[in-house]
Amino acid sequence: MDAIKILSFNARSLKGRKTVAATFALFEFHSADICAVNETWLAPDLKNHEFIPREYFVLRKDRLGGRRAAGGVLLAIRPHLQPRRLQHLEGGAEIVWASVRTGRLRLLVGSAYRRPNADVEYNTALLRSLESAAREQHNFDGILLMGDFNLDIKWDVEPPVVGVQPADAFMDAFAEMSLAQLIKTPTRTTDSSAKILDLLLCDIPALVEETRVVPGTSDHEALVARLAVSARRPISAPKQVPNYQRANWSVLNEELERRLYDVHGEEDVINAWERWKKTVFDCIEEIVPKKKVGGRRKSRHPWMTKQLKQLISIRDEFFNEWRICRKEEKRQVYLRARRSTQAAVRAARDDWLWHLGLSKNGSNELWRFINSKAKVPFDTTSFEIDGRTFSSPELIAEKFSEVFQLNFSQEQSFPYIRRTTQQATGTTQQLCVLHLAPAHVQFLLQRTKPAAPGCDGITAPLMKNCAAALSSSLCHIFRRSLCTGEIPADWKTAAVTPIHKDGPKEDVRNYRPISITSLVGKVLERIVRDQLTNFLESKNVFPVNQHGFRARRSCTTLLTGLIDTWTAILDEKSGSHLHAIMLDLSKAFDRVPHGRLISKLQHYGVGGEVLRWLENFLTGRTQYVKFGGACSAPAGVLSGVVQGSVIGPLLFNVFIADLPKDISSGFEQYADDTTLWRDVSTPEDADALQEDLNRVYLWCANNGMQLNQRKSYVMDLTRARAPLYFEYAVDGEPLQYVDKQRLLGVQISSDLRLNVQTDAARAKAARVLGFAARNLRGCTQRVKRVAYLSLVKPILTYGLPAWHPTTQANINKMERVQKRALRFIHGRRPPPPQEANIMPMNMHLAYTDLNFFKRCEGGAIDFNNRARITVRRQLRGDANNRHQRLQPPPARSVFGQRAFSFRVVQPWNDLPPELKDCPVAEFPSLCKKYLWQVYSDSDQ
Repeated sequence: MDAIKILSFNARSLKGRKTVAATFALFEFHSADICAVNETWLAPDLKNHEFIPREYFVLRKDRLGGRRAAGGVLLAIRPHLQPRRLQHLEGGAEIVWASVRTGRLRLLVGSAYRRPNADVEYNTALLRSLESAAREQHNFDGILLMGDFNLDIKWDVEPPVVGVQPADAFMDAFAEMSLAQLIKTPTRTTDSSAKILDLLLCDIPALVEETRVVPGTSDHEALVARLAVSARRPISAPKQVPNYQRANWSVLNEELERRLYDVHGEEDVINAWERWKKTVFDCIEEIVPKKKVGGRRKSRHPWMTKQLKQLISIRDEFFNEWRICRKEEKRQVYLRARRSTQAAVRAARDDWLWHLGLSKNGSNELWRFINSKAKVPFDTTSFEIDGRTFSSPELIAEKFSEVFQLNFSQEQSFPYIRRTTQQATGTTQQLCVLHLAPAHVQFLLQRTKPAAPGCDGITAPLMKNCAAALSSSLCHIFRRSLCTGEIPADWKTAAVTPIHKDGPKEDVRNYRPISITSLVGKVLERIVRDQLTNFLESKNVFPVNQHGFRARRSCTTLLTGLIDTWTAILDEKSGSHLHAIMLDLSKAFDRVPHGRLISKLQHYGVGGEVLRWLENFLTGRTQYVKFGGACSAPAGVLSGVVQGSVIGPLLFNVFIADLPKDISSGFEQYADDTTLWRDVSTPEDADALQEDLNRVYLWCANNGMQLNQRKSYVMDLTRARAPLYFEYAVDGEPLQYVDKQRLLGVQISSDLRLNVQTDAARAKAARVLGFAARNLRGCTQRVKRVAYLSLVKPILTYGLPAWHPTTQANINKMERVQKRALRFIHGRRPPPPQEANIMPMNMHLAYTDLNFFKRCEGGAIDFNNRARITVRRQLRGDANNRHQRLQPPPARSVFGQRAFSFRVVQPWNDLPPELKDCPVAEFPSLCKKYLWQVYSDSDQ
């Protein structure tokens, strides 16, 4: 048990280039449990852990408005204290309140800032917040309030001497709450004054054992305190784990191959698997060296070395000497030590950033650093359900498990239905047996990607490096599993991680379960999935309008075809209206009834061993939720396809394959994301669309699915000035009309203009570029370039064939982001685009269209790119040209010419014949070379 430590300081900007390193050093050196920071100068688009260490739960209140960054407060609290924000106490004041728990004690903690010369309204808001806290004071065992109050009060005398207003008003508020001010030495010293501006107030002074004033990161000193209460920081118990980096793989492979030969004689799948596991773990225990993990607190910042901490300690000694004697010469000595320490801290971090990504495992280090800044597993440590709040990791895990159980459908309501097997042309094709060989198993093992192991403990490095030794024995186990339909319990048990979807993060119902399953089991899933996919595709089971989880299809193919079709219809008939209904199926993957899915598989020709294995795979599964080191009790999986499994998406596609049946309107799907649309000009057209919507609703009702009316919307797509509205309803509940809606990551506006999506992509790319610039400022050009091409460029170019901007204004918006990126990479004077090897946006747009078209031509993408394109009639001068020139579809306006089918034709016709004929794999590089040549010629 460790005493709870407090840290409070005025930062005067956490985001300054010179203060970031100092802030991280201050946090790590003092290792506080509760940190209060004033004058953060942050904006809402900045992520918490760019400036605060990742092990803290951050509660922020940024100052909004104003011509420049200023103000702002935050609390950073370690999760084991179960912090919970109390926003109802804050009002409009610059203050953050939170409750924390340690044992049976419940404390109220506040971080406040009062700006100098604050007006009456500002002071009143802060005093009202203190009054609100006073009214709830009886609910807590103690109050700690920290911050820079800028009050004209002499705290170093007893009683304190109150100066000008509003000091007396705040003194009255502190007295009303029985708060004692514990800091008695100046916290801000200048050449002419020394004042106590940063306060630490507590209603039970005995609660605070020690207070100290230490060097801060700005012109204010920091406050450090130790409480008389303790809390145990969660530290994983020390344990010995295999050190695969030092493993002798050749010896391990030889031993595994020799010992695993006996597994071939075991016919029972369960016994064979258990014997296989024991043999593997025995070999690992004997051959692979161990390393100790856990049991101690590690430095989160590799650049924070022992020597650097010693330098900080020396600086603090000089500070204490000056603070005791208050002599000017001692102060100058301290200031010199402080400047040298600040320079050393910045240099250490800059040097570490410069070498980031340059080592042998540089790529992993780079992305580990970026993810530590951008991704945090949970942004809250307390969750709510039905008005009740839960903070204990054990309770939260159980509540998540209960909520995920509610997502399941009741199997008895949607039983197994026997159907006649679907007839193919002339014969009845069935898939009853799967074929596998050790060579194919070895190939899949070698392609195992780094991933968390399942409950069986078999890791990815072991599978990848010992593929040759493991493949034969695993092939035997897989064959026996397929023949008998038996599946080991390890392969049917999942550790579930809650992943936030949308809505308030405190609500456990806004999370989806992602399962971590056995990596060995996933190898067999891949074998089953590949052969099952080939069989179902050969029978054309999946409708042409399903783009999700299918080879050579993607969100881009759906969006490109849909927007191209919509644009053509609106361009052809002036004033026409398209009504598009975007449907949301609630918890679709979790609600799939197993019996109904099995009956559909049988209907499509899956039988024998394959059907028996799939039925066993789906039924009798268990899962448990992991959260904060705690695990819920195992629970049965009553329905659904496993999210996180290999074969789950394919099985969902099988289940939903008969949804478009008998629908006359336009219909597009990406897995469960469904878009229903129709050209509407009369009430009869609207009735036909409503009838198709009813068919979708009836299918959902008969198959255990549920349409989410609150998240389903209608759009009136038109170029006409006057809208045309008809009411559409789901189960009697009317759907809401919207002017814009996000469809598979692309913003669709009711007039199909591209400004909305261009602005959204530009804004998001600019935010991510700002994030990269702040956190990778000291890195090499190579690292910065990788960050831009991996983090920023994909945002600008996502789905481009579908929403390709054609106006120069929109292109310039995207180009400005790229020019900022070039300055980020190369400095204020970036080289020309060709020297930087980053295509200008105009060129990149042309390249994206041409590459997409070529991949469609070569069969790499399953998309009918010539649906509206025809072959131009051969002219007299074209007799020797064996390449057919394409004819774009008719377009009545510039609006129609924006469509993919129109704009891609001329650039494609202009390509040299050898470029059109080259293999698909070679086209990207050759096309870029050709476009760079065109770009160079146009500049001359």
